[in-house]
Amino acid sequence: MPNIYIARQPIYDSNLEIKAFELLYRDSEVNSASFSDASQASSETIVNAFIHIGIDNLVGTALAFVNFPSEFILNNDLITMFQEQSVLEVLEDVEPSVKVIEGIKNLKAKGYKVALDDFVYSEKMKPMLALADFVKIDVIDYDADKLSALIALLKQDYSFKLIAEKVETQDMFQQCQQLGFDYFQGYFFCRPQLVSQKNASSNKAVALNLLSQLQNPDTHIDELEIILAQDVTLTYKLLRYINSAAFSLRREIESVKQAIVLLGLDAVKNWISLILMSRIVDDKPDQLIVTALVRAKMSQLIAKKVNPNIEKQIFICGLFSVLDALMDKSMVDLLDSVILSTPIKLALLDYDGELGELLFNCILYERAEFEELEKRKINTEYYYDAYIAAIKWADESMRQIKN
Repeated sequence: MPNIYIARQPIYDSNLEIKAFELLYRDSEVNSASFSDASQASSETIVNAFIHIGIDNLVGTALAFVNFPSEFILNNDLITMFQEQSVLEVLEDVEPSVKVIEGIKNLKAKGYKVALDDFVYSEKMKPMLALADFVKIDVIDYDADKLSALIALLKQDYSFKLIAEKVETQDMFQQCQQLGFDYFQGYFFCRPQLVSQKNASSNKAVALNLLSQLQNPDTHIDELEIILAQDVTLTYKLLRYINSAAFSLRREIESVKQAIVLLGLDAVKNWISLILMSRIVDDKPDQLIVTALVRAKMSQLIAKKVNPNIEKQIFICGLFSVLDALMDKSMVDLLDSVILSTPIKLALLDYDGELGELLFNCILYERAEFEELEKRKINTEYYYDAYIAAIKWADESMRQIKN
C-alpha cells in the first residue's frame, strides 16, 4: 500500500502500563498538510485501523486515539469506529464555535471519548474543557513553574485525565509524575536512566553472556543444543513455539537438535534472543521489548525485499537497539562485552552503514517522522506492510514468551 503510513505511539500510566495508543498517519509526499489533507488523513487512519488492519491487531484492548479535524466534528456521519475503544483527538486549531461544541456533545452522547490535543489554556476553551475526557499538554512548551500552575488550575475545576506529551527523558517523566499528570506519551522509556557505576545483576549478566554466545557466527547446532540443555524453561518454550499453530507440524519432535533443524539455526538464535532479552527486563515496561521486536522484525522483512545480504544481521540490530535502556548502561560499554560483528556495532552506535541506515529508517517510521523519511529519499514501498506484520508478530511473540 504505497504512500500510506500508519504508526502507533504508546500512552502509559504512572506504572508504565500501556493504556492507549495514538494512531498516526501522514502522506509523506505532502510536507505541509492543508485542512482538506487533515480530513483525508483522519479518514485513511480510521479506514486502515478499524477496517483493513483491524483495531485489535494495532492496539489490542487498549484505547485508540485518533486525530479528529473539525469537519468530522461537524459531520458525525463520517465516523465508523468503535465507540467504547475510540478517543477522538480534537486538534489544537479547532475553534470552540457553537457548532463545534454541539458536535462534540453529539459525539459524547454516542459514547465516544474526547481528548483535546496540544492544549493551550484560554477562557474561550472552557466549554471544550467541560466536555473533555483527556487533555494533552506538550510539556516541552512550558517551564516547570508555568506547567505546575497550569496543572493546578485544570485539576481545580475539571475531572478529566491529563496526558503529558513529548516526554523525552526519564527525568521529564519523573517530573511530570510529581506534577500530577495521569498519563505519559513520548520516547522516555527508550532512553537509559542516568546512573553511575551500575552493574548488571547476575541474572542479567548471564542472559547477556548467552546473547553474546548466540551472536557468535561460529556457534553451531551442537553449541546451541548445549545452551538449551542448560535451561529447561528455554527448551520448553522452544517446543511450545514449534508446536504452535504457526508451524502446523504433523509429526512429533523427538530431540532438541531436531527442533533446531526444523526451525533453522538462525531462526532459533533469534527466538532464544527474544526470551533472553525478556529476562533482562525487571522494572521496565513490556512495551520496551515489544519495540525491540517490532524493529527487529520490520527491518528484517524490509531487508528481505530490498537488501537480502543484510537480512540475517539486521534482526539483531533491531533487537539490541533498546539494550542500553534495558540495562541502564551506555551502548558503548555494553557492546564492549559482547561478540558482535563490526557492522552491527557501528549500526547500533552511530546508525552507520547499510545496517544502520535501515535501522534508523525503521525507527523514524515507528516515531511517525514520515517527513524525515521523505527528505532522506527512502523508497518506503515495503514499510507499511512490514510495520503492520511486525506488530502482529511482536504481540504474538510476547504472548509466547510470557506463557
